Amino acid sequence: MNVLFKVINSSLALLFFASAALQYNDPDPIHWIFMYGLAGILCLLSVAGKIPSSLIYVSLGAVVLQLLILSDGALQWYSRGMENMLSTPMSQEKPYIEEIREFLGTLIVCVSNLFLLYLKKRENK
Repeated sequence: MNVLFKVINSSLALLFFASAALQYNDPDPIHWIFMYGLAGILCLLSVAGKIPSSLIYVSLGAVVLQLLILSDGALQWYSRGMENMLSTPMSQEKPYIEEIREFLGTLIVCVSNLFLLYLKKRENK
């Protein structure tokens, strides 16, 4: 793996670990800490050149399932005019605000997993 990809994956690992640490006060912290933590571990394993493809596939499967679970909230957010998800406060009238935030965080992990899979496939050629 070249230096650029190592820098990218190291930076992503730091961001994912920071995201995992920020989840401790979330109402459902365990699976978010696990998802972001696993994404960080996968990035570090990739930098070390020791990432098993099977672990990427397991993570990718879990992330895609989470995206499907959150897709209704994302569609509601879109159909209601795509309010600013950062400045709009969460409320019982707008549960889709939290769901779109979670959806986008999960989407970032999904893209990261696809990137790692691409690097792994490229490495095996």
